[in-house]
Amino acid sequence: MFSLEVFEQVPKRKPRILILSQFYAPEPCAAAHRMESLARALAGAGMDVTVLAPMPSFPSGSIDAAYRGKPFLREHRDGVEIVRLLHIATARRYGRYLAWLSFALLSTVYGVLFAKRPDIVLMTSPPITLAFPAMAVRVLRGARLVVDVRDVFPDLPIQMGVWKEEGFMARLIGALVERLYALASLIVPVTPSAAERVRRRAGSTEIFLAPNGWDRVSPRPGVIRRRNGEFVATFTGNFGVANGLDLLLDAAKLLKDDNVRIALIGGGADYQHITGRIEREAIDNVDVYGVRSRAEAMGALAESDAAVSVLREGITECIPTKLFDAFMVERPVVLCAAGEARRVVSEAVGGVCSEPGNPHSLADAVRRLAGDRELARALGHAGRRYAAAFDRDAILAGLAARIAALLN
Repeated sequence: MFSLEVFEQVPKRKPRILILSQFYAPEPCAAAHRMESLARALAGAGMDVTVLAPMPSFPSGSIDAAYRGKPFLREHRDGVEIVRLLHIATARRYGRYLAWLSFALLSTVYGVLFAKRPDIVLMTSPPITLAFPAMAVRVLRGARLVVDVRDVFPDLPIQMGVWKEEGFMARLIGALVERLYALASLIVPVTPSAAERVRRRAGSTEIFLAPNGWDRVSPRPGVIRRRNGEFVATFTGNFGVANGLDLLLDAAKLLKDDNVRIALIGGGADYQHITGRIEREAIDNVDVYGVRSRAEAMGALAESDAAVSVLREGITECIPTKLFDAFMVERPVVLCAAGEARRVVSEAVGGVCSEPGNPHSLADAVRRLAGDRELARALGHAGRRYAAAFDRDAILAGLAARIAALLN
């Protein structure tokens, strides 16, 4: 007699999720760290996780030596499959647009034609160009769509003055975003104010807040060079248009007689511009250490007296992960920004805030901590206590559980 027992013995396959990310480890940026942690969390939640990412090229603009000459590469790490695609990589300031578009095109082809049929596709933005492969996989392969929103489009470029509110690009991208949100089953912003902006375009689509936080990294010291008891304030991160490093250099010039040294760690589109300014204007109280590993960057913060976080005027919905990095090594933050970042520093009592866009105010904030080391230590301790609640692994484990529940 025919029995169903043979079918009952066939194990069910794991739910499949395809992650589309422009940045992924080993690239040293906040987006790469967030996506790597989320991929691990999803694998830990019992999902079959594939990350589709370009060959590593950030922030240098050229493909890392270990990946050159390979049009396609498959890796496995921490229970996650990583599929790397060749893309256009260039060190030119605006070359990132070519990188984004080329990866969007290739990932659309791969996601629709070659990827294992996913149950869920997750894209993280910026860049917003990943909306194209995400929507294609959603429509053509029937996957549920999750949108991770680190920067809100088209709002951010409008706030930065890059696009006019009623201009062609703002309206075009606005229409794209509304279509993307309409197709999504879940939208994941990282700040409360960003969630409010997303809600205006998202209609009835569910919104799940998953803020940034700190991750478990052992600081590796030995980066910072200190001279004659100087007060060292360190910036770590991307040398890009959203970070006001020109303003920080203007403040450094005002601090040249204050026994204060500014350390810059990172790279990006504005790296040549920033290093060129330092050389041309002989800003000799600024040291540039270039791109460092995550552990070295954390070690540099631990060796410093304070961290500096500067955002371009108009950016109000961003909470830089460097705030939590500084808090976790008990260093106070000198913040030059408004909005969400200012709220976090104020709630934490973890630093001093200066007026956005004002180098004199930024310099005065650094002087305040340099002149009161006890205050600096107290603020660092307070920041550590505040940051304890923002364990990235715990936050993303909660998000992973919510994403897995989409299939029930």
